[in-house]
Amino acid sequence: MADLQHSLATYVSDMLAVEEHIRIPFNTQANDSDLEQYPLAGPLVSRLVALTDTHIEALKSCLRDLGGHEISGAKTIVTNIEGWVASAIDKVRKTKVAKMLRDDYTALGLCTVSYSMLLATAQAYGNAQVAELADRHLRDYATCIMQIGDIMPEIVVRDLRETGVPVVDGGSTTMTRERISDAWRSSAQAQRQTHSGTIESDAAANRATSPSYPTV
Repeated sequence: MADLQHSLATYVSDMLAVEEHIRIPFNTQANDSDLEQYPLAGPLVSRLVALTDTHIEALKSCLRDLGGHEISGAKTIVTNIEGWVASAIDKVRKTKVAKMLRDDYTALGLCTVSYSMLLATAQAYGNAQVAELADRHLRDYATCIMQIGDIMPEIVVRDLRETGVPVVDGGSTTMTRERISDAWRSSAQAQRQTHSGTIESDAAANRATSPSYPTV
């Protein structure tokens, strides 16, 4: 049991390092005056800051309960995203809000898959406390990813207008959002069918018109 607890503490420590690193660009973005002109994006970035703060405190408490210690970022998977963090901080004043949210989406994707791994590990080790924490944080960021995807069409069109690019169809955002939502819905349906034994999906239709389309 001691070995299992030590192993789980290492995974929690890795997750803590990831959260602490992504909080840096989130904080920088929250203080960017450009967001004041984007009422859909500003509150979302503020929520990301609040969530990372909450997650960090919860992970620290969990790590103490496990008897673990924070470890150097150089020894964890966080080294793989340090370049992204530096890039996000460097670019945040020079790029438009859509690209800012794109980078946030990327960071949240890393977090969701990392929390999925932590959840699977905690479940395998039979630790309900860590499993509950991972599940809760996973749901937090999954919601944020969906929110970014939902507002992205409006943000992109707003950016285009701000940079002087003529937008032929300002009402295109509704159709764009619907197509994005449909892509996720159809993919989720295909995944459920796969698990139930049905392998046919939208990919089959795509291969009918494009033989080189990859097999799922």
